[in-house]
Amino acid sequence: KIGFVSRVVPKNAYDHQILATQFYRPKDFAAQITLNEGSMWGIMRMFISLFKDQPEGKYVIMRDPNKALLKIYSVPADTFESDDEEE
Repeated sequence: KIGFVSRVVPKNAYDHQILATQFYRPKDFAAQITLNEGSMWGIMRMFISLFKDQPEGKYVIMRDPNKALLKIYSVPADTFESDDEEE
């Protein structure tokens, strides 16, 4: 599941709103972004090894749009949950 977010106010780097979420099958997603499926699973293994030593919980991975940098944030367990959400 991939989420698309935007700042609520352009000058405030802390308040965001969820614009949409999208579910992709791994093979379809890899084809869409022209990613080799083998490389995709290598990246997944890297994330698994990164998170295996972290406490259990919910995390958000964000890519900096201007740099080759990923940031990982721990968020409360009920973040992004709502009663009317469709899967």
